[in-house]
Amino acid sequence: MNKKLQLTPMEKSKLKLLAIKSKGFSLIEVVVALVILSTSIVAIYNLILSTSGSIYKLEDHYLSKEVANNRIALMHTMEKPNQPGLRSGSMGMGGKTWIWEESFNDSATKDFLEYQILIKAESSKDYVYKINGYIANE
Repeated sequence: MNKKLQLTPMEKSKLKLLAIKSKGFSLIEVVVALVILSTSIVAIYNLILSTSGSIYKLEDHYLSKEVANNRIALMHTMEKPNQPGLRSGSMGMGGKTWIWEESFNDSATKDFLEYQILIKAESSKDYVYKINGYIANE
C-alpha cells in the first residue's frame, strides 16, 4: 500500500514558499534591518550626549547657587557691607573653585543697600549664576 500523497496546486505553491523562506533572509531584508538598527543607535547616542551635557550644566548651576547663598549668609552675619562698593573672592565647593563678585549700590532709601552677586567657575569666563537683592544698611 504505497500511496502517493496528492497535493493541490495551491498546497504545492505554499510548500515552495515555505521552502524558500526557510533558507534565510534576503540581502534587502538584512540591509533594511541594518539601516533601522544604525538609525536607532545614532539617536540613542545623541540622547545620551545631550543628557550628560545637561547634567553638568545643572550641577554647575546648583553649586554656584550654593556659593551665592553662602555669600548672602556671610553678608547678613560676619561680612556686613556698610557702604556702596565692590568685593570679590573665591570659594571651593563641589571639587571646583568658584569666583564670586559682589557689588553694593545705594537703593531708593538709605535704609537698604542693593546688592548683586555674580558667580563663575574659575576655569570659565561666563557667569553661571547671578542674584540681586537688598540688605539692611546698618
